[in-house]
Amino acid sequence: MADDDKISKLPDALITHILSFLPTEEAVRTCILSKRWKFIWYSVPTLLFYNTNDDDLEKLYNYVNKYLKHRKTGMKFIADSGITSFVLRMTGECERSKTHLIDKWLAFAVEKKIKKIELSINLDLIPIDWNSAYYCIPKILLENARYLTILDLSGIMLDSSYSFSFPSLKTLSLESVWHSDNSDSEGVVKFLLGCPSLQKLRLFDHQFLNDGKFRLQSLSLKFLELTCLDNPKLNVQVEAINLESLILYGVALNKINISCKKLRNLSIEDCAEDKQSSLQVLISNNPLLENLTLRRCHIYNSKHFNISSQHLKSFEFEQRWYDEDEDEDNDEDEMIISDVTIESAPNLASFSYDGVTDFDISIESSNLLNGKFHIFEDQELDCDTRSTNMINFFSNINCSWNIISLQVHTDKALILSEKLKNMNDSPLFKWKHLKLVITEYDPERLSELKDSLSWISPSLETLSINGDVIF
Repeated sequence: MADDDKISKLPDALITHILSFLPTEEAVRTCILSKRWKFIWYSVPTLLFYNTNDDDLEKLYNYVNKYLKHRKTGMKFIADSGITSFVLRMTGECERSKTHLIDKWLAFAVEKKIKKIELSINLDLIPIDWNSAYYCIPKILLENARYLTILDLSGIMLDSSYSFSFPSLKTLSLESVWHSDNSDSEGVVKFLLGCPSLQKLRLFDHQFLNDGKFRLQSLSLKFLELTCLDNPKLNVQVEAINLESLILYGVALNKINISCKKLRNLSIEDCAEDKQSSLQVLISNNPLLENLTLRRCHIYNSKHFNISSQHLKSFEFEQRWYDEDEDEDNDEDEMIISDVTIESAPNLASFSYDGVTDFDISIESSNLLNGKFHIFEDQELDCDTRSTNMINFFSNINCSWNIISLQVHTDKALILSEKLKNMNDSPLFKWKHLKLVITEYDPERLSELKDSLSWISPSLETLSINGDVIF
């Protein structure tokens, strides 16, 4: 029986590594399973504390206090007992009378030279004074965390009167973060000036974004994610000559001024502008762009969009019409882009589309491409009309395809009637390998489906449906 207990025979270092992925309380409980593991939890380098509801908060306060007390004592006797990560997620309503405990825990983290800190905290009912509505980060963390490399803050407040010093910080995420004096973007600029080594920055629903303007200057920044849902008129100016990846969500494209010549990855989602020139300029001004993602971009009064990029390797595009349950007053003529042309992309290797067939996509490429398509069909149309729409859609992108992954709702959109085939010539699609994902698939119609696919693409070499290899 002992021979079967392979887990107990694993080296302590591996056990410690496995436990580092568990919440701290679960890691401690796991160590009870074996006498040899009794003290291993003292060596787990990552700490994760959280509660699931308001009733667990008092238990959480007591547990974290006792744990850190034991851990501090253990460090005097156990050599390999360093801590690298401290994560605290409080999903309930944290009492203000308990915030001094959080201060004490963070002081412990700074004292032990922890490299990662993540805080997500909600205080109790909203008070008259907004400055007391959020947990305010203590001075010791803002001015003494010299070894911190990752900082993730959510639902907290920064005291703008403090100085900020994070000389080793590489990654910073601020979500729903406020400044104590209700300062504008200057508050976050001051914060960023204290992060000379910052490489990755994520700003989501940050208070300063409501100021209407944001200017970011950085020589070290390589990744920037900016989400602003409450202020689509935000003016953004970014000067980051070494920026390689940019993600924009809910930002007005014509309000953006980006100065970065090394950008290789660009993702734009739920963004809008009055005309397409801003998006066109953003792409053309970054000649090294390799990966481009556009999702639900609204460019009013302009339906056509051209893409020309010499280094572009991957393009992902999503454009769906408004759902029936959305605002019926939307003017379809001023809604979204209706056709896209990729006219010059000699290095294009993959293309992904998520949307309807009532959309024109044209790709001019001599490369053997890989494609991924998620097609939404109009269920009110008859089968022949749906099949015709599908063929017309793919006819515009009749390049040479290596692997095509195609997801549809029903196999009826791909099964062509004999009448339809007799009335039309085969589109002769150049597909080599087809991977189908069909939500409503009837295996009894497999023979019809294979015949239709062979007619559509005589060059088809392999076919799989919902993971099953057909040939």
